[in-house]
Amino acid sequence: MLREKVFMIVVVIAGGLLALSFLLGALSFDEQRKILTDFGFLAIQTAMLGISLFLGSYLISKEIEKQTCLLILSRPITRGQFILGKMGGILALNTLVMGALAVLLFALLKLWNNSEQWLSFIQICLSLWFESAVLLGIVIGLSLIVRPVLALAGGIMFFILGHSLEDLTFFANKSQEQTFIDVVKFLHWVSPNFYRMNWKSAYFLENGLPSDGILWMLSHMTGWLLLLILISQFLFKRKDIV
Repeated sequence: MLREKVFMIVVVIAGGLLALSFLLGALSFDEQRKILTDFGFLAIQTAMLGISLFLGSYLISKEIEKQTCLLILSRPITRGQFILGKMGGILALNTLVMGALAVLLFALLKLWNNSEQWLSFIQICLSLWFESAVLLGIVIGLSLIVRPVLALAGGIMFFILGHSLEDLTFFANKSQEQTFIDVVKFLHWVSPNFYRMNWKSAYFLENGLPSDGILWMLSHMTGWLLLLILISQFLFKRKDIV
């Protein structure tokens, strides 16, 4: 995966966003830290989402198309273990990229002088990791049902939907249409609630994250990730790969 062109493009884009944040911050000294923080977390999010969405949507289909998965499955390895290994590989790559970019952002923000913000910085990075992990599970599951390009589109749709649920709830309550309200409530159950983890800003870095929000993130995102892994394993076990 490190040799994939998509990976290099994603890393270049993330590096460009970090460089842009540093330049914009230099133009506005009063807002330098805020701009650098916001763009820095955006760079980390963009890198991990790019890896999860683009590599995840094509990962299994390429294995099936080239029949390389048969070489692995001919050994004492189950299909469930195969899916778990592939997802683990991308998650490991995401962790590597997040770690490298986080260390760079940590240095640019000079957080070693402010130990009070270390925990908030780690928690924000963890929320971005969970977001990319859940989206990876979604696109891999979809890629076992539809073509990779549709799986990619589906992953992007779930990302947008997960961040739009709060606005949809507001408009539904304003409209007072019971059908609209019921549909939005249903969407809350069938889509990860990413909007509740929208912490990638200087405000949360400086003021800290709500403790109940951290507990909710760990339970909600872990639950979704485990569910998507089980669904992907089930779909792959039933898929004809010969």
